[in-house]
Amino acid sequence: MGWNGIRGGTVTFTQGLVLAGAALLALVPAAGRAQVQTPARHVVDTPTAGTSPVGAFETRTKAFPGGGLEVRVDIGLTHWLSLGGSYGGLQIIGDGDPDWNPEPGFAVKLRVMQETFFLPAVAVGVDTQGGGYWDSARDRYQFQSRGIYAVASKNYAWYGDLTFHGGLNRSLEGSDENINPFLGMEKSIAGLWAISLEYDSALNDNRDDGAYGKGRGYLNGALSWDVSPQMEVRFVVRDMLRNAEPAAPEFTDVIVDEGWGREFTFTYIERF
Repeated sequence: MGWNGIRGGTVTFTQGLVLAGAALLALVPAAGRAQVQTPARHVVDTPTAGTSPVGAFETRTKAFPGGGLEVRVDIGLTHWLSLGGSYGGLQIIGDGDPDWNPEPGFAVKLRVMQETFFLPAVAVGVDTQGGGYWDSARDRYQFQSRGIYAVASKNYAWYGDLTFHGGLNRSLEGSDENINPFLGMEKSIAGLWAISLEYDSALNDNRDDGAYGKGRGYLNGALSWDVSPQMEVRFVVRDMLRNAEPAAPEFTDVIVDEGWGREFTFTYIERF
């Protein structure tokens, strides 16, 4: 997959120090540390009703096509409220000048209803971090941020854990203001592995100008391995329906080959 950046820029000392420090923190060995059990906060990109445990911090480092790197930190303030922030860009891994995102992402999630035997857990939140490259001409990410959302999650005990998720969101980017439904599921395997699958209908990203979505929606999957109670490694396959297409040349000089995207994420969680 080939990319050419749409934003030139150099790495400041502060930017490099913050990103490198957070990335290293996400890879700290878990040996000898207290165990932290926690539900998933995302299926792949779409949110779940899970929040970070109270008094815990989580770092997630994502490596994606185009030499991209993104670091996210979430903190559990209470049993029902978590806050997070993220920052990254393209061409960070490799040569050439990095293309930093124009501003950090911000996230807040509030769980408004706990799961019961009959009813799902429900959460509402805001997440301003999108995915892929930033298109300054359209003032949006390639994959729009979730924006404002509401999501419900229900877990079942079936040869491990089987969890279903469904929600609605409205992105704060782009000019399409449609409400967007999404679905997801997760299945644990042997206690250490999990398969995740999500479908984002992308009704807010299917305009007729042909710059982004083709109207098929986004189907993403992931295989996760719990290296320890604190650390997870995940391999992601993105856009299996090939909904995304390269941006029109009159709007951006990014070149993106069509096909499935492949990413790795490393997540580390620990208590204060």
